[in-house]
Amino acid sequence: MQENKGFDRLHGSLVGVIQEAQTKIGYDRHAITFYYPASSIAHMLGTKEDADAVERALRGFAAHEAPTLGAVEVVRDGERFCFHVPAEGAEFVHEKVPDSGFLRAFLAVMSGLEVSLDDILAVFHRFSDSVTCERIEGSDEFDYLIYFTSGVPDGFRYCIKLEDDGCASYHRFIREDYEAFGF
Repeated sequence: MQENKGFDRLHGSLVGVIQEAQTKIGYDRHAITFYYPASSIAHMLGTKEDADAVERALRGFAAHEAPTLGAVEVVRDGERFCFHVPAEGAEFVHEKVPDSGFLRAFLAVMSGLEVSLDDILAVFHRFSDSVTCERIEGSDEFDYLIYFTSGVPDGFRYCIKLEDDGCASYHRFIREDYEAFGF
């Protein structure tokens, strides 16, 4: 049972990054490939942060994904894993996975020419009253951590960098990956 719970979490992550890509560049019915570090997969599957352990834990994942994302191929590449999702998987996400609207609204704000923390927070608060925003101290890469405290509409940690020219960039991580950074 634990294995399926981890598989479901990894499935959710794959769906989330497919939605993010489709929101950014649009949908077309093509295969899509993602690389995950072994440590990130280990966090989702609840296994040791070791590529060999992750490889063992991933046995059966392709069969788990077949009904939704199709014939997902998983290939180990050293300390990371390549997930190749076929065109029918991209189509499944586009056609069957509900869009909360948050990611679309967030990306619209982030792509603006003048982006402020208030603009970003306004988007988060449009989708939940339960939002956490923390200043990230001691990092040149990020300024703020923002996330939905309740995990709804998503459980990602958004790390935001506000540039002097008014532009902003972000990376989003699962909670455990963010915590592993040790900010």
